[in-house]
Amino acid sequence: MGKRLTPAQREKLPKSDFACPARAPGAGSYPINDPARVASAKSYYKRRYTAKCKDGKLRICRRAKKFGMLKGDYPGSADWRKWCKGVK
Repeated sequence: MGKRLTPAQREKLPKSDFACPARAPGAGSYPINDPARVASAKSYYKRRYTAKCKDGKLRICRRAKKFGMLKGDYPGSADWRKWCKGVK
């Protein structure tokens, strides 16, 4: 994973860099500004008791696509394509 975000760095991220921008930069907002954080957001979002947000999965899948995580040569791409299936 990338370097740990400090609270100050997290505050500076635009709301568009979060899976749940309405909660950003607070807890449960899931930063998605790089591939490692997109993968982390997915793992947290998939948890049964994790708070969900409107369009969170959509935002995570779109960012994964932007970073090339759905392409065949990306490690785990089949799982990404399966998880994002049906998301527009």
